[in-house]
Amino acid sequence: MSDQTSQDRDKIDKYLEVIEERILAPIQKTELGHYCTATLLLLFAAIDGLGGLLHPDNTAGSNARIREFLDYMGGDYKVHKKELLNLRNFLVHSAINVESFLSQTEIHSDQHLKKMGAADFIYVSTMVMYENFVDAFRRFRDDIKHKPAMVKRAAGQLEWREDNPVDYLNIPTPTPPPPVEFIHAKCRPKCH
Repeated sequence: MSDQTSQDRDKIDKYLEVIEERILAPIQKTELGHYCTATLLLLFAAIDGLGGLLHPDNTAGSNARIREFLDYMGGDYKVHKKELLNLRNFLVHSAINVESFLSQTEIHSDQHLKKMGAADFIYVSTMVMYENFVDAFRRFRDDIKHKPAMVKRAAGQLEWREDNPVDYLNIPTPTPPPPVEFIHAKCRPKCH
């Protein structure tokens, strides 16, 4: 494996670690998974991030990136990406769900992503969506190991950033993100 390929994989691995530690672990290991809105907000953030690693356009907006990863998830996620994207946008911009029925239980999981009610709202089981996302995340991780073009594409969307906490000693600041060197998704200027 070339040094560049190794560096590319290191960037991608670090980014995937961040998703595991800051998105997947809190949903799985804390009470957070009991809250539909919080769970979906985290999942949609990860979907957006991974969609940015997949999308062929470096300047794709968040909606295009999310659609890209929902396509990657496949099945009903691909079929209902418009409704899921609308749900995401309402949650992100107003914290109000006006697009679906939400449930954090796996009861009636067979109804996940099915339309129901007079308004034809989609039913979203956040735990089923979490499990399906984890499956897609694992598949993504596996695909990255075996598809050089995918590695190059994903690594091109990531960069290392460094910060020196000593620079902030004279002003009160929040705790800087550990470690000092961290992975960062390159700026994506447009939202839509």
